[in-house]
Amino acid sequence: MNHEPFSLDTAIEERAVVDADFQTGLDWQQTGHPEEAAEAFKRALDADPDSALIWTFYAWALAASGDSHGAIAACRRAIACDAEWGQAWNDLGEYLMDTGRESEALFVIRRALKSRHFDAPHLAQMNLARYYLHQGSMRRALAAARQAELLAPGFRPAEKLARWIDERMREWNIHD
Repeated sequence: MNHEPFSLDTAIEERAVVDADFQTGLDWQQTGHPEEAAEAFKRALDADPDSALIWTFYAWALAASGDSHGAIAACRRAIACDAEWGQAWNDLGEYLMDTGRESEALFVIRRALKSRHFDAPHLAQMNLARYYLHQGSMRRALAAARQAELLAPGFRPAEKLARWIDERMREWNIHD
């Protein structure tokens, strides 16, 4: 039984070595060509439709191409392949918020934080902060941003968000 902690980077590297279409998708994605990346990831899915990793990258490419609803569907497919695939849960929460479906986002973001195959809980905390800001709960948003800072010291987006929320709470005299 493997007890090593999950690493998304390792999963990506291992897949890229054995899957030329996946590697091509990564190359297109990293050079700012999401439509081409989506096509390559779709070819990789044709060969392995049960890969949560590939479905997640396909979702990212669709979202970057402006197809948030397609990205939501792809995340749901990734989760169907591996219910412990935290990146898909987290991204699903982000895409739900992007499409105005905030009420559905909280459960899936929290589910990401409980997933065994997730090595970026600071990103889920950032999405929680975003969710709580949308709900008007500055205190909870600040707590989530600070938790992201603790989980990933030096992660500038978390530092900036926590500082911004703290400044607004002081400026607006909010003590919720």
